[in-house]
Amino acid sequence: MKREGPEICSYQPDPLARERGFVMLVVLWVLTSAVLLVASFNAAVRSGAASAVSEIGLVKSDAILDGGLEIAAAHLTDIDEKRRWPGNGRKHHFAFADTDVTISITDPNGLIDLNKSDEKLLRSFFQRYTKSAAKAAQYTDFILQARKAASGDTSNDKTGFQQTGDTGGDGTSGFPIQAAAFIDVWQLGRSDAIPQDLFSRIAPYLTVYSRDGTLNPVTAPEEVLAAVPDLNRADMEKLKYGDKSATFDIMQKGQAYLTDESGPAYLVTVSAHRPDDNYKISRTYVILPGIDGNAPYRLIAKWPMVSSAAEKVQ
Repeated sequence: MKREGPEICSYQPDPLARERGFVMLVVLWVLTSAVLLVASFNAAVRSGAASAVSEIGLVKSDAILDGGLEIAAAHLTDIDEKRRWPGNGRKHHFAFADTDVTISITDPNGLIDLNKSDEKLLRSFFQRYTKSAAKAAQYTDFILQARKAASGDTSNDKTGFQQTGDTGGDGTSGFPIQAAAFIDVWQLGRSDAIPQDLFSRIAPYLTVYSRDGTLNPVTAPEEVLAAVPDLNRADMEKLKYGDKSATFDIMQKGQAYLTDESGPAYLVTVSAHRPDDNYKISRTYVILPGIDGNAPYRLIAKWPMVSSAAEKVQ
């Protein structure tokens, strides 16, 4: 009797089904790549549009800041003295092109000049902020040594400053210049001679653009006038609340450190803020108005040089 075993079923895969599965994988890969490509393109378009809007905003803001400078220069040179803006740091507000604009003008003759202020004035100023005669002498000596180095006197020079100057194309001096120890106020802040926390407190009262280092009591802030060696608190009150005769008396008292001259340079700070924005931008210009018959003013410096970084409105 023949014994029957289990029936063995032989399966042969369908070649066409395998090809269809491979084709489906390719189609899915192509569709996925297309979706990723479209998404990347849309993201690039949105980024480009946002960048374009941002660039347009920066250009508009820069134009408004430069327009604010023109307004400040016009008020500085106004033939009507009543409409003229003094360089006392007062803020002037107005609206322009859907933007709130603030302009302030500062007379450098009301500030401590790193290149020109008297040694006693420097010591007194630093002592007010350090409460230490030794530290005040240390910082003052650093500035004086920097001045010596700039003038070519390197005796006992410990600053490392080098004298520099512009020359003409033939190697000769293009025009007579007076070497300056400090090109800008931040040169002092970048040195290792003074702590950064101290510099941040005194920087608003420093300059390198005064006429001769003497102070104009009409435009000088109280923090600066209080450092004048020959003045006291009562004199400060007279300047604040007195009339022209009181100012004249104080000028006589502190004549070694004071002047009634303003300019010729002025610091103009312009800020722009849109009402629907939480940020504002600012720029400071240094100008010389009224010295050239061919232009209302000459631009000496500005910072920042490029498009201004926005700062959050407090």
